[in-house]
Amino acid sequence: MAKEIIMKVVLTVVGFITTGALGYLTAKVNDYRKKLRGLEETQLMDMRNDLSNKFFVYDSLSEVDDYLVMAFREKSEKYFELGGDSWIHPMYDKSFKWKIKPTGYLK
Repeated sequence: MAKEIIMKVVLTVVGFITTGALGYLTAKVNDYRKKLRGLEETQLMDMRNDLSNKFFVYDSLSEVDDYLVMAFREKSEKYFELGGDSWIHPMYDKSFKWKIKPTGYLK
């Protein structure tokens, strides 16, 4: 009889500890996921700002160096892949109408 009571107490304590540990780990994982989402959103905002700034500079030029156009388009495509909003789409489309100056850096 005493062994059964001790066994029930031990199992209850082990269950309590296990449940607490799992709850704690779940909370930590959720916090980590929130931080990652925040980083992704920050990166997308940084990319959007960079692309917008470059677009307005390049769009004001009569000619744009080929490697700059290529970098702008590649970064725009990466922005779209990462789930960026539609703000950059018209700029990306207009980049195909720019007069491109060949520099010889791209083969």
